[in-house]
Amino acid sequence: MIGKVLGIADIITAMLFICHNNFGWFPVGLVMGFAFYLLIKGGLFSLSLDIASIIDVICALAMLCSLYYNIIFPGMVVTIIGIYLILKGLMSLM
Repeated sequence: MIGKVLGIADIITAMLFICHNNFGWFPVGLVMGFAFYLLIKGGLFSLSLDIASIIDVICALAMLCSLYYNIIFPGMVVTIIGIYLILKGLMSLM
């Protein structure tokens, strides 16, 4: 049950990041909150040396850097991060 909730949160995080970076639809605070969620979740689960959680931490740091330093990532980087999070979320829903 908790895995499904975390999977849905991963999908929401990906969609927020893609839509904010490409279109500016969502406030920075909302996207930053979900990026911190991803950072905390990845940090907790990476203690078991899970490679997917380590990639979550890297994705969260990339998201925070793009929001905090006002860096606009190229579309390909945003797409790769978004697809990774969506696929990871869908796999946890199965």
